[in-house]
Amino acid sequence: MIIDFRIRPPFKSFLSLSMYGQSKPPKNSRYESPFTWDCGPVPSAELKSIELLISEMDDAGIDQGVIMGRQAGSKYGFVLNDDVAELGHRYPERFHLFGGVCLNDVSAAIDEVQRVIGEMGFKGIAVDGGWSDPPVYIDDERFYPIYEKCQSLGAILSLSLSIFLGPDLSYVEPVRLQHIAASFPDLLIVVPHAGWPYVMEFLGVAFMYRNVWLAPDFYVYIPGMPGASQYVEAANYYMADRFLFASSYPERPLKQTVEEFKKLPFRSDVLEKALHKNAEWILGDRED
Repeated sequence: MIIDFRIRPPFKSFLSLSMYGQSKPPKNSRYESPFTWDCGPVPSAELKSIELLISEMDDAGIDQGVIMGRQAGSKYGFVLNDDVAELGHRYPERFHLFGGVCLNDVSAAIDEVQRVIGEMGFKGIAVDGGWSDPPVYIDDERFYPIYEKCQSLGAILSLSLSIFLGPDLSYVEPVRLQHIAASFPDLLIVVPHAGWPYVMEFLGVAFMYRNVWLAPDFYVYIPGMPGASQYVEAANYYMADRFLFASSYPERPLKQTVEEFKKLPFRSDVLEKALHKNAEWILGDRED
């Protein structure tokens, strides 16, 4: 079984995301994104077909995926939480749902957390602080009531953090995650992109705070990615129970992604945890 913790499906407002709208340079171009090097085609994304995505998930052995709303500036796309809910209802056995909130309006964000978690049964909340309009630092204490609401409702908080998430690297400084993890010890925090390129620093925060989970997605599985070996070493040690597989589809083909991930030097028991057991726990009732 495989649970993919980060899928951006070709469905309704998801199609406003930047990865669906950007033109791709020719192969072997000096301007080609490293994410697409030695990368096969992604037909479901090219044809914008949700049915084809389900087929590609089956072909890759991916049983379930996590889909997230996004409330960010127009440059990066805006995924409506109601569209997330609609797709979840269409494929109830396939997708786990996270709602996006915008930090710039604290009162509206708290109301939306209550709506999607308390009323609609979503599993978590997704925040893209560096992509807000205007961009914000996620550890600004003005936003703490939002995190408190997530903690009180038992919602998972997804904080996307990497070199891309903001106008500059100050928006991804590891201490910002540390502040939140320390202030909300009962809040489970998942970090898509795992803070790359601050690999050792984010692994250090996760070493210290047991409520921090890392999902490095393409920063670990693309062959030759700098820092990937450190993520794997941590997963084979203290991060064994808090490390998550995520494809970050549609960046690369799902089957190729799974194959590349499985080639990494994980211990066999750790690979099983990363592919599904850890996700099953954090997305489930978490009683044990």
